[in-house]
Amino acid sequence: MRGSLSCLPGRLVHAVVMSVALTVLAGCGAARDGVKLSNGATTVPAEMALALPPPGGPSVVDIVERRYDNAVQQDIFLYTSASTAGQNVLRVKLYGPVGLSFDSEKSLSYSSIRASEIAKELRREFPASRLTTSPLFLQNNYGPFGYAFGRGQQNDGCLYGWQQIRSPQEARSAFQNRGTIQVRLRLCEEGASEEKLLAAMYGYTINGAFSAAGWNPYGEPPKVEPGLGQTGSPIYPRIPEPATRPPAEAVPPVPPRREAAAPTIKPPSTKLQSNGEIVPSPISGDIGGVVVPRPTCAAGPDGTARCG
Repeated sequence: MRGSLSCLPGRLVHAVVMSVALTVLAGCGAARDGVKLSNGATTVPAEMALALPPPGGPSVVDIVERRYDNAVQQDIFLYTSASTAGQNVLRVKLYGPVGLSFDSEKSLSYSSIRASEIAKELRREFPASRLTTSPLFLQNNYGPFGYAFGRGQQNDGCLYGWQQIRSPQEARSAFQNRGTIQVRLRLCEEGASEEKLLAAMYGYTINGAFSAAGWNPYGEPPKVEPGLGQTGSPIYPRIPEPATRPPAEAVPPVPPRREAAAPTIKPPSTKLQSNGEIVPSPISGDIGGVVVPRPTCAAGPDGTARCG
């Protein structure tokens, strides 16, 4: 190549070099043209959800996924009908080997669940409401969890739940039982009670996992009962007791109704005056109605009374 260029005139060599340089620069400029989309946040369909709310709702509205070089996070937005400001969301973080294609992405910071961090999250999710943290120890299918409950705007019931799924420290190693799952649930519903919203923390399901060997944040499965399948260890069915009806309240007997007796009218008595005229006695004022006077009677010569 050097020998072929040496045979050419100086000006021609200079022109060839400049042409090659301009071509290279043009190619570099073309590679920079256009907009490159970030792999940070994407919208995924509902069937790609890493966790699902309990059967019966609330329903999934949208899912925003963010991938890091050490984790995957999904904000699973849920249906909201409450008056309290904010969006219901089930936020899931899976820490584990994402893949070599995401090595250029930033890392997702990890922090264990602490009271100070939960207090910050409560202020961020419910800036105008006050939720009270429950002191109870509760546990669902994935282990212990915590929650706070309070009232939002108008008559809204609001719950914020948190949980970390991680195998015990003595069971973790570099080759097995690795990985962590963190869950947050923000849920508000009009007129909902604490028990109704708390059912969502018991009923949600983790639906995703890393396929890498050794990733198992759930730990070893529980051991089988020693007597299972052995002789001399009978197992009886648990028959639910029939529900007993509460005794009916004693109702005092109602006395039989007595019909009011018709007043008896005593016929007026008569007395004979000195002149022989019979005058009826006065009738008591308790008896209503019209009293018809008796006919006028007079004594005859034989002493008998004759009425006309």
